[in-house]
Amino acid sequence: MNLEIKNYADIESIKTILREKYPLSQNLEIIDHGYDNIVVIVDSMYALRFPRNEIAYKRSLFEKSILNDLKTIESIHIPVVLDENDNPPYLITSFVMGKHLSLSEIDSLDKEYQHKFAKDVANFAYQMHSLLSVDLAVRIRHGLGLDQINEEPWGVYFKKNLIDNMLPTEVKDKFAKHYFGFWKENDSKEDLLVVHDDLHNENMLFQNKKLVGILDFGDTNIGTAEQELRQLYRINQDVVEYAAKEYSKLSGKKLNVELIKTWAILQEMAAYHHRLLINETNHPAFKRAVDNLNHWLPEGQW
Repeated sequence: MNLEIKNYADIESIKTILREKYPLSQNLEIIDHGYDNIVVIVDSMYALRFPRNEIAYKRSLFEKSILNDLKTIESIHIPVVLDENDNPPYLITSFVMGKHLSLSEIDSLDKEYQHKFAKDVANFAYQMHSLLSVDLAVRIRHGLGLDQINEEPWGVYFKKNLIDNMLPTEVKDKFAKHYFGFWKENDSKEDLLVVHDDLHNENMLFQNKKLVGILDFGDTNIGTAEQELRQLYRINQDVVEYAAKEYSKLSGKKLNVELIKTWAILQEMAAYHHRLLINETNHPAFKRAVDNLNHWLPEGQW
């Protein structure tokens, strides 16, 4: 892996690259609202991701290795690595067709479709976990220095925002201590897996109410099956239970549904308090956390 200093592309240089590489293209969509990458969709056929900085570049190298190791998955469409460029760095993958559904749209689907969705997520997660080697992923992450520059581990993030800093009311703080204690007691560091770690609806694509694609492997990390399925609790508990049951059937390992829910609750409580401490109450993550926590734990009056 060539980690020498790169000249990262900006909008003007990207436009030049696109004119040269795709002179006959009919539709170029430049998505320039991400902190890490500028993304270009070419004729609904190719997706080009241009990292903005060194951290995003190193993540893209790790993501490329993950996607290459998952190319045998057929039940769900994921991006296929087609080409890359070194300087300026960018990755070209296949474009995955489908549309996004909001959490409320998934929650409003007939139970038959919800249960099929839950099983499909569990099946994809199990296939991913089975195909990827933790030892290899750790070596690649270490070689790229990702664990030194990446966001802090979940345990550190939870402790800093829920234990080291008291929440604004006694009820909220009691919830934080309770769920953190349960998580510490039950989150096993045995049987670790390579997890997508961001399996939420915005990284999923649907056709005819069915899950057909999974996107964005940039946050792939080392974790557990319960950690992987936590985002499903934002839809409803029934989806969580069906996904856990299906995963357990495939893996032979019984999942802890309460731990899956606890992962989701802790993530939202930590996001809530973090944004509150830095006075970012208009941030989308804060508003999402407030909505979810008021639904899950209304006594807290978030």
